Amino acid sequence: MSEFTGVHREVLEDGNIKHVVIRDAAGKEQAIAAKDYISQGIQPELDELPEVGTDHEFPVSGKG
Repeated sequence: MSEFTGVHREVLEDGNIKHVVIRDAAGKEQAIAAKDYISQGIQPELDELPEVGTDHEFPVSGKG
């Protein structure tokens, strides 16, 4: 399994975390559930990640 680093957490207007964006060593990003982020022990801690507001209920797929 690749080593991942947390990038940010995407939060809806009601304050719920919809997902967390993580990045692997090659720079590829993906969104995962906050509970999976915590259970996999990805760093930094969830509470230390910057929040990004979103109005999308589901992750917007990849770059370009």
